[in-house]
Amino acid sequence: MKILILSGDPELALLRQRVLESAGHQVVAIIGEREAIEAAEKQLPFDVALICHRLPDATARRIIRIFRNDRRDGKVIYIAHIYGVWPEVEADRYVVGADGPEALIRVVAEAGPQAA
Repeated sequence: MKILILSGDPELALLRQRVLESAGHQVVAIIGEREAIEAAEKQLPFDVALICHRLPDATARRIIRIFRNDRRDGKVIYIAHIYGVWPEVEADRYVVGADGPEALIRVVAEAGPQAA
């Protein structure tokens, strides 16, 4: 599965990239607010896009709006920091980062194209 990680935190992005690559996925990590918006506008292909809580909610909403307006087939998963702190971001799925790598891998698999 092709996975696009959009994050403002290099450490989290690279850690998630390695976890998902070890699970057999093709992963591209984009780090930085401006870079994430540019990647969305370039229409990079993905089956699942992960948007990290380290990006501002307004940026996350803008990126999701770009994906929706372009009628992208991929699903968007928002990674929240902790329970009880849900963003004002309308993603297809949500996962809490504190739940660890197993939860991330499970939610990605559930959102992927074979799950549809």
